[in-house]
Amino acid sequence: MSNLNTKQLRTAIVEYAKPDTSLALLICIADIFLYITAISGTIFLENPVLRILCGVFAGLRSGTLFLVSHDAAHDSYTGSRLLNGIIGRICFLPTLHNYSLWLIAHNRLHHRYPNLKGVNSWSPFSKDEYDALPAWRKIIEQFYRSPYGIWFNYMVERWWKNKFFPYKKITGEYKSVYWLDFILVITYMVAVLCILIYLGSNLTHTSPTEVIIFSFMIPVMVSYYLIGVTVYQHHTHESIPWFDSETELMKLYGQEEVTMHVQYPRWYNIISNNAMEHTAHHIDPRVPLYNLAKAQKVLSKLLGNEMITVPFSVKGFLITMTRCKLYDYKNHYWLDFDGRPTGKQILTRHNVKIKYQHAA
Repeated sequence: MSNLNTKQLRTAIVEYAKPDTSLALLICIADIFLYITAISGTIFLENPVLRILCGVFAGLRSGTLFLVSHDAAHDSYTGSRLLNGIIGRICFLPTLHNYSLWLIAHNRLHHRYPNLKGVNSWSPFSKDEYDALPAWRKIIEQFYRSPYGIWFNYMVERWWKNKFFPYKKITGEYKSVYWLDFILVITYMVAVLCILIYLGSNLTHTSPTEVIIFSFMIPVMVSYYLIGVTVYQHHTHESIPWFDSETELMKLYGQEEVTMHVQYPRWYNIISNNAMEHTAHHIDPRVPLYNLAKAQKVLSKLLGNEMITVPFSVKGFLITMTRCKLYDYKNHYWLDFDGRPTGKQILTRHNVKIKYQHAA
């Protein structure tokens, strides 16, 4: 056992929590250029297959721009708070996210209370809660927790409910910035749709409907699917616990103990702005995305087998989705929709230290 707490782990990677503004701007500009190039392909190419492929690629790049905004919201992307705010708002636009609401949902809640039911993405129902749902809502939940429903889960349960419109239940108070950022997103969306309709009406090889599908709907759906899959893998696995008690969570967990490190090929981390180097991000959100791989490597050496690490495979991902449907918050078991445990008990208590047992 390393016996290192989160504060000590944060100290171990503090040298990587230093923004490089020049590198940050280069990455941001490159991602924007690739995104615009892909969108141009969806509009001006005539072959429908190529247009679809460009739409998918635009979704991939809007996903990486989303990560740039994510870092900017942590004020870790560049060395300037003002520049981070500007970049964060601009790079969130392709995925239609309200920057100031993200600060609440992600920075204030998710990072403080990871894996707390009702606060975070993919919060699992208990068996009693699931049984109390009406039949239509059970069907929705079953769809959400399937490979096909991931994008819909993120769009409805996260984006629509707390990252787009400034509902008072989310903000808790009135601040003009919530509404100004909402107006910014709406203005962007209306302007983009108007431009796409105009181009679709004046280009001979296409139509407004086709352009909206290829240039707007496909990129947004692809980006939401990628975001949903990424977030799911970060905090959902047979060996990752969830909590329905803030007291239990705050007493027992370390950031490294509720965060999954899914090992992807190096090339994927490069093209995804190190999206899967997530343990290092939770240990210290000040580490910018371009330093995450180095920080993750240090943590891997320090924590060894204590870091919850799983090599990515499609088979493994589908197995996790099959096993992780409901959760027994009292005994810490993952359950299927019939309430049957799908693996071993995740944790046992030893004083206040959690010891994890990976499910078979």
